[in-house]
Amino acid sequence: MRRRGAIALAAAAALGLTACGGPTEEEQSSELEWDAESQQYVIEEDIASGKVPLKVWFEEEYLAEAAIAAFEEEFKEQYPDIEIEYELVTKNDAVEKMSLAGEAGNGADVYMSLYDQVARAIDDGTAAPLGEYTGVLQGRMSEAATSVVSVEDQMYAVPVTTESLALIYNDTLLQELTGSDQPATTWEEIKALAATYNDPAANRWTLRMSTAEIYRAYPILSSMGWKVYPDSDVDDPGFDDPALTAALDYYGGLRDIYDVPSADSTWETIEEGFAKGETPYVITGPWSFSLFDEGAAANGFEYGVTTLPGVEGGGTAGSFAGMHVAVVSGYSEYPAAARVFANFLASDTGAAAVYGATGQIPAVNADLLAGIEGIEDDPHVAGIVAQSANAELIPQVPQYFWETGNTMVIDVWDDLSDAAAAQEKAVTTYNELHGL
Repeated sequence: MRRRGAIALAAAAALGLTACGGPTEEEQSSELEWDAESQQYVIEEDIASGKVPLKVWFEEEYLAEAAIAAFEEEFKEQYPDIEIEYELVTKNDAVEKMSLAGEAGNGADVYMSLYDQVARAIDDGTAAPLGEYTGVLQGRMSEAATSVVSVEDQMYAVPVTTESLALIYNDTLLQELTGSDQPATTWEEIKALAATYNDPAANRWTLRMSTAEIYRAYPILSSMGWKVYPDSDVDDPGFDDPALTAALDYYGGLRDIYDVPSADSTWETIEEGFAKGETPYVITGPWSFSLFDEGAAANGFEYGVTTLPGVEGGGTAGSFAGMHVAVVSGYSEYPAAARVFANFLASDTGAAAVYGATGQIPAVNADLLAGIEGIEDDPHVAGIVAQSANAELIPQVPQYFWETGNTMVIDVWDDLSDAAAAQEKAVTTYNELHGL
């Protein structure tokens, strides 16, 4: 088997509703042979013989290499001659790129994307139904995971990994500062430590977090009683909820903990700052574990992962769950092979390869998750899993939700307007964009 890597970038995606553009489901499924005993489609001869390579898109080279190697090993007796090529394409850009490349005949057979882009992919015809694998996957993962990538009784993407923000803490530093390595459970506790530990002149902060995204602000806003899309209705994101006014007021008040303009709360200042061992707390996700592992080893500290802090007297801090998915292109000329590869990423072997390469949490049921070597003994994963219980897979929402929400929290954090004015602006902007 051979592999080739390349870099590709494209524009971002929008919301879609119904399939068009690619081959129909009937055209895709009519020639597929299902092996009931192995619960697999039979791969087309051109792919099985190595005459034509299967083309896949990944965002990360290390994941591509690990997944392909595991697939080779799994199928080496049945399909020893398969060749797999990969190209590096960012998940957020993949649907848009496929909408052009697929029709031109030079797209991938399988590509990685984000769960909230699947509706657009269905609309573009760049997501094909998974056919018989729908039942297989429904038996391996939660209804919450499968339902958000389904239309009626068909799944259109394979959930591969799930993730959530969490509170990550330097327990070595906390022990030195407070006499305890136990993390805070409320923002009030973090405020109390910040009053003595913060040193703006030295750029020393008790907590670092991105303050330019509603994705990052939502745990605080939700702890204060605000729920986004309360009726799962794209017409109503909940921006006019009175609970949001008080929540935004509280959010703006946290500027005392991390007195940095939103534009300066960048990845470098947050994740890299924590990795130096000088920041007790950071809010981020499992994608930062490899950097933190390196920083902990280099700077002599240990870190832990736990649920996000709540507001004292408030509710549980909810977060937006993320889910990375594998999509079979509706334009693939080898729909059986493409489905076999996509499904493999959520198999026992595939999930283990994904976890081993990335440290990210496979989107399978808890009992299957427990069977992956090393995962039960990984305290960092345990913290993400604990927060994931409070996380929400929100509806597939339009891009302007994020743009409007981001502007709202930036306006409050940077004191460009008060909470009520920022909220009113968000309502007006969302309604105008939604009406276009």
